[in-house]
Amino acid sequence: MTKNIFSFIVISLIAINFSFSQLSKAKKFAKSISAEDLSEHLYTYASDEFEGRDTGKEGQKKAVEYLRNYYKSIGVEAGDPDGDYFQSMSLKMRGRRGKPGTTVDTENVIAIIKGSEKPEEYVILSAHLDHVGIDKDGEIYNGADDDGSGTVALLEIAQAFKKAKDKGKGPKRSVVFLHVTGEEKGLLGSKYYTDNPIYPLENTVVNLNIDMIGRIDPTREAKNRDYIYLIGSNHDSNDLHNLSEETNTATVNMTLDYRFNDKNDPNRFYYRSDHYNFAKNGIPIIFYFTGTHEDYHKITDTPDKIEYDLLEMRSKLIFYTAWNIANRDRRLIVDPKPEKIAVPLDQLKKYTGVYSNVQGGEMKIIVVKGNLAMVPAGRSNDEAMVLEAVGDHKFKMTMAGINIEFFRDKKMKFKMGEREIIFDLIPPPPPKNK
Repeated sequence: MTKNIFSFIVISLIAINFSFSQLSKAKKFAKSISAEDLSEHLYTYASDEFEGRDTGKEGQKKAVEYLRNYYKSIGVEAGDPDGDYFQSMSLKMRGRRGKPGTTVDTENVIAIIKGSEKPEEYVILSAHLDHVGIDKDGEIYNGADDDGSGTVALLEIAQAFKKAKDKGKGPKRSVVFLHVTGEEKGLLGSKYYTDNPIYPLENTVVNLNIDMIGRIDPTREAKNRDYIYLIGSNHDSNDLHNLSEETNTATVNMTLDYRFNDKNDPNRFYYRSDHYNFAKNGIPIIFYFTGTHEDYHKITDTPDKIEYDLLEMRSKLIFYTAWNIANRDRRLIVDPKPEKIAVPLDQLKKYTGVYSNVQGGEMKIIVVKGNLAMVPAGRSNDEAMVLEAVGDHKFKMTMAGINIEFFRDKKMKFKMGEREIIFDLIPPPPPKNK
């Protein structure tokens, strides 16, 4: 017993010393991440020229060209098979207020610095490149914080890694810089990537996602400026959480605030940015975020309101964390997951049908690829939302906080937050006489 404890302490000290050794190499490259460069990027990226970067629109096309040209200029190679930095896709946008949806052509931007020793293991850093565009009055939503701040942080972090590689100190694992499209439309670009991964998900070590890290949350009770919210660091890997904490202590030593870390937090931030599509595929994640503010999704989210000294500090923390993950000897340990409840297909089919409540609302339950799914009234089947079995006759959709329970008397209880509605199964129409 004593011998085992002694061995554990020795191994831990070796790991900590290795981490500090790695970080000492990283610090000179982190100096290239500066408030001045971040500001220069953001005043361009969140300018009126980019027209709010609405998914598939001309302004978003300008944005992806800006990102591609930057990676080319610093010599970071394309991360897509075609070598043009783009993962192209067609995305279906949901219609609003009864209007039909539209399909737009858009793209993720991907660059990579290949690992020197473990190139087939991938550390993915992500930020969304899109915003909400222009309103009906022609007002431009520049999206400086959302997510211009995360986007330019990614560019500066890439530059730091490239400088290290040029000096023969490149990462052992491959580091992927993924700018995803369609986040504002429902995390669509990151979903497309995880459904069509360029690098195998089983070889993806971690996703560090950056979304809105340029401001100060006015609702935060503590008044120190040097903080960042971390969400998800201990959800799938305590190993990742510990590395994150140790890296921060050894480098910028800012406040790591876990205010929104609970998956059941009413703001549901865990489900509202692109890391979620990695997390639901079993990949450890950290979501870096500094909170919403009075300019969130307004035309007043402009680059003059960004706290550039804090944006620099936060970007450096993410760089150091990615550096430690990419360079350590062993891969991050993923915590064991509870087994999912499997429901036989014949049982799932018993739940299907159209349900109605007394207020006249309808909900359709269907089976999609062996899973139960829900289709709200007015939606087509290809917009079905998959439900996860959590018990006998009970299902949930975690992302939206929806819980559904079926009863033997052909009723369905729909619960979302405090709202609870009982639906009755509408009997199918009788077969027509031939």
